[in-house]
Amino acid sequence: MRFKLLAFIAASCLSLAATATEIVHYNNKPVIVQLHAGEERKIQFGDHVKVGVTRKQEVEQLFRVQSAQGAVLVRPGKPFERERVVIKRITDGKVVLLDLVATDAPANAQPLEDMRIYLENENSIEQEVKAKEEQVAKKGPPITPITLTRYAAQKLYAPTRLHNDIPGISEANLNAVLNKEVRAFKGINRAQTRVKPVLAYRANDLYVVALLVRNTTNESVTLNYLDINLPFSHATYQHHQLSRRGTAGDRTILYLVNDRPLAETLVPWTFYGVQAEDAKGGNTQ
Repeated sequence: MRFKLLAFIAASCLSLAATATEIVHYNNKPVIVQLHAGEERKIQFGDHVKVGVTRKQEVEQLFRVQSAQGAVLVRPGKPFERERVVIKRITDGKVVLLDLVATDAPANAQPLEDMRIYLENENSIEQEVKAKEEQVAKKGPPITPITLTRYAAQKLYAPTRLHNDIPGISEANLNAVLNKEVRAFKGINRAQTRVKPVLAYRANDLYVVALLVRNTTNESVTLNYLDINLPFSHATYQHHQLSRRGTAGDRTILYLVNDRPLAETLVPWTFYGVQAEDAKGGNTQ
């Protein structure tokens, strides 16, 4: 039992060693980076960088170096003595000097851990926490179907001076169906109303479309969610009861939210797509 416990502790230590990150604070002196021939090592800078190598290093192909998302990946092809490369951070132009040293990996050696290099004026904890807080603040609260619906309603009904833009919400293209009638209902509501898209917005993978619903009868109409014949994940009526046509209150707005593009949720159901059917004596909307 004791042997198993010791073996478990040893394995845990090896695992932690393999996933640890070596922290280096740059003080304007070249940082020595130990490498193993044939093994790639990651060096992180916390910002997008450019890597400068000499012509001699390129010709001799001593090592391969790549940079992406603030990290530099170095893989030496063979052992070599100290080779200097210049790292330049794109955002602020600050330079870091690296001295690469490559040797053959010792027998049974663990892979070298990643490196994280901080400049002299950076704090390894406070800077990263501050950056994450700023990133969250820029993103703002998540945009939900309710957020989208309220945003569309505000654009339609609120005075212009009260319109508030929300980061992440943009106007969606309605060119294919703008002011064209769509077959939005089935059942009794289909025969009682005419429906046209008037505006739409999107945020990430969510879309909201505002549909103008107008009563075409001489009787009051009660709109039913069960009669909606368009794909949606969330639906909201501005109000459910329509007065008879030609009077105040004979129209309303239906807001539909979906995670599919408007061309998929509206175009197949356009009124004009069934004109031929209606001309032959089929049901009209």
